[in-house]
Amino acid sequence: MNKYTKDKITLNDKSYLYLRGDRVNPNYYLRITKQPHWKGVKVVSLKTSDKDKALKKAQKEYEQIMETDTLLKNRLFTKEDIEIATRNAGLGRIAEDKFKNLMLIKGYQVYIPVEDIWGVDFVLIKDGKTLTVQLKSSNMDKPQWRLENNTKLKYKDTCTHMAFVYIPEDRVWFVPTSILPDNVTGMVHWKMKNLCEDYEVKL
Repeated sequence: MNKYTKDKITLNDKSYLYLRGDRVNPNYYLRITKQPHWKGVKVVSLKTSDKDKALKKAQKEYEQIMETDTLLKNRLFTKEDIEIATRNAGLGRIAEDKFKNLMLIKGYQVYIPVEDIWGVDFVLIKDGKTLTVQLKSSNMDKPQWRLENNTKLKYKDTCTHMAFVYIPEDRVWFVPTSILPDNVTGMVHWKMKNLCEDYEVKL
């Protein structure tokens, strides 16, 4: 401890509470040591000078921070991806990059057409089989998933598969177009999830 840190209370091997010695009526602070993927330590004001209250708040803050950190580490989409995707200009690129990487992990050869003229975003090859894929992505709360292009041509007539990439839930579905309905131009999100529940792709 230094002159600006006093009354140190160890919470666990990664964190401790302390009072700042340079404050007249100091509150307790929680300090979490730097983790390998963090830019630095995390310091959170507990907004109380009562030791017992500070301990309870510190435990809650610590668990919340570490739980969020674990979630972000295990996500298909990183925090930075989500921030970029909220600006619609970056949505398609983020979704396509993640889908491509996910398919490579699953053992597919992945090819991307120079131009999307025929409604095909990806060509995948695995075990001697060639699949053509149209990808749709969304960062909306309740998206409507389009099943046809701007010329009213249905994707089930141009592709063997569709990929639905839903960033808010960190989920990807890779779906044979043969299971898609014939007589609709799109599906609301909950209907898509129900129809495609057996085709979700996970890391």
